[in-house]
Amino acid sequence: MEKAVIYARYSSDKQTEASIDAQIRACRDYAARKGLAVGTVYADEAISGKGSKTASRAEYQKMLRDAKKGAFATILIHKYDRVARNVGEHVNLELKLKECGVRLIAVDQDFGDSKEAKIMRTMMWALSEYYIDNLASETTKGLVETAHKALHTGGTPPFGYDVVEQHYVVNELEAAYVRRMYQCALDGIGYTDLLAEMEAAGMRGKRGAVMRYTQVYEILKNERYTGVYLYTPHEEEKRADRRTKPNAIRVEGGMPDIISKEVFDKVQEIMHSRRRTGAKGEYLCSRIVYCGNCGAKMHASTPRKNGHAYSIYTCSSKCGFGSVRAELVDEAAKMYLRELLTDEVQREIEKALRQYIRTEKDRVKEHNAVVKRQTAEKQKQIDALVDNLASGKLPPEVVGQIGEKIAVLKQEIEALSDSEPPRDYTTEQIIAWLNGIREAPDETAVRLLIERIEVKKDKEKATTEFSVISTLNSVVAKSGCGGGI
Repeated sequence: MEKAVIYARYSSDKQTEASIDAQIRACRDYAARKGLAVGTVYADEAISGKGSKTASRAEYQKMLRDAKKGAFATILIHKYDRVARNVGEHVNLELKLKECGVRLIAVDQDFGDSKEAKIMRTMMWALSEYYIDNLASETTKGLVETAHKALHTGGTPPFGYDVVEQHYVVNELEAAYVRRMYQCALDGIGYTDLLAEMEAAGMRGKRGAVMRYTQVYEILKNERYTGVYLYTPHEEEKRADRRTKPNAIRVEGGMPDIISKEVFDKVQEIMHSRRRTGAKGEYLCSRIVYCGNCGAKMHASTPRKNGHAYSIYTCSSKCGFGSVRAELVDEAAKMYLRELLTDEVQREIEKALRQYIRTEKDRVKEHNAVVKRQTAEKQKQIDALVDNLASGKLPPEVVGQIGEKIAVLKQEIEALSDSEPPRDYTTEQIIAWLNGIREAPDETAVRLLIERIEVKKDKEKATTEFSVISTLNSVVAKSGCGGGI
């Protein structure tokens, strides 16, 4: 008898699908009718078929490895969408199996081997892809309707808020720190002491991480704290718009306020003014510039003279170095990055990144474990809510609230099932990113690729020299560059 195996998959994004047991039973019945000897059963649970995600299915990958070894001649599946809901993925699978001499049969969609049958199979693949795309579109519609009601649409709420029955409520302990952050901004006080106090008190961000300045900055720019509910159905294309959200659904008073609009507007004016004048922390190379005479850090400032503002770096130890124009330091950094990121060096960086990413297997395992645990927790909540509905003793308004909560939980489960573990970057992504840095580096790129810039003055020659030390010494054999200006 011809050897066959069964592949089954249960996706948590659609609770009414046939279970794995039902799929296996249908495949065994087909095998019995066709005289096939079924051996191994491969089964992946709670993994979506959307997009090209077969790489994250352990059993699916094991089945392909066994196929290459010639362990069987036929793979039985219930329907084609159990393998994938993407035409490209189906085509790739067909090619792989053809090389191994293995055939794939969908027992509930067995059209035979004729020319017409091949057309029918392709149509079924296309319909599977259309189905999942349409489902995503319908899900977005549902989230938009939820957003118009100013209800929680999933994800982590902002620091300072909790979610109770889909409604945002103030977390008074966190909100007290939010108000103090805004007060620090109004008073022109740094956040170092406040952040140290929060860490000592065990106060963490919503994802459990220690609060840093970057989180404070995001909090100070978040209009939600004034009571404005915001939801963006689709991510903005322009990076600058992702914070201002010009196309977001806005509901004034849709959530409780933590600070007043007056305070928020005043803080925005202060932060904008700092960006405009180049205040501390807004310079391209701030915090990585050092005095070449004494080794101390150099601090940036923007003094005014005769009505004109100019940015400079001065030695913090006041060793007599004097000052250097910030624009000269910035130009030295940009020139260095242009020289550093040659095509040859980019290939070395790409190779090193790939080697690093391939060692990150633990992140994939952790991701899958978290998804499985959170999905199970949310499904447990759904089951409990369904049991409440089944009692038939609830008033209509409560039934409606429970129905909405179940819908949100299902959307959250779908989002979890669609999430992918960290994976390698493509060559095109890496090269495009590095080219972007080479042409127009921003503060983040400078921090990532430059460890320090040492500035020396030669008083006799009346020149300034810059020595730039790269963070990529372990990747490329280039420790710095220098030039007289």
